[in-house]
Amino acid sequence: MANSGSSVDVSGTIPGGRDTTGGGGDRGGSGRDTDAAAPAPAPECVGALCYRIPITYEVGVLRPTLNDVASFAPAGLGLTDEPDGVGIVGMPVNFVVTATTHEQTGELFDLPVTVRFTADSVVFAYGDGGTRTTADGGRSLSALGLPQFSATPTSHAYAARGTYTASALVRYAAEVDFGSGWVPVPGLLAIPTANATIDVLEARTALVDRTCIEDPAGVGC
Repeated sequence: MANSGSSVDVSGTIPGGRDTTGGGGDRGGSGRDTDAAAPAPAPECVGALCYRIPITYEVGVLRPTLNDVASFAPAGLGLTDEPDGVGIVGMPVNFVVTATTHEQTGELFDLPVTVRFTADSVVFAYGDGGTRTTADGGRSLSALGLPQFSATPTSHAYAARGTYTASALVRYAAEVDFGSGWVPVPGLLAIPTANATIDVLEARTALVDRTCIEDPAGVGC
């Protein structure tokens, strides 16, 4: 079994049967060939035994598509936003999708196969018309060692208060292995994440001469 580009060639040989007539198919001295109409390959003889030369044949060429491997794909992931469910106008909200490599075994074209999906990119849609495509799903603020409302490669700042529904698409590259190595499947398979709802608020400040503890009825308290 050999790989060829994005296809899988399944090939082999069929050895010819042993010729026990010793004469190549002419029976009864009639001069009429009673073998199949297609010409047979010349026999190869060792002593009194003759064998047909092996015939190389091709069983089939497998070219899996994204539709073929879609049933092996990972399930949709969750979309995390930081801080959880809340944003401030003009300040970054961090979004994270944790996409990992996914492998699953089964059968494809009646053959045992392993299918592997690797995240190629993530497309974030922030719910206000803004989008961003990143090489990965990002990381949490704690993993990055950053405080809340810090800008990250996957964050987004909303320009107006309101409630927004954010989502993302994880685009996976697929490969198949029928037992002779990984073969890429053309294209990318996009799988949507769960939605995340963010309430974006507006923060206002005011200069006062006393704190809210000192003047609970003061401006901003």
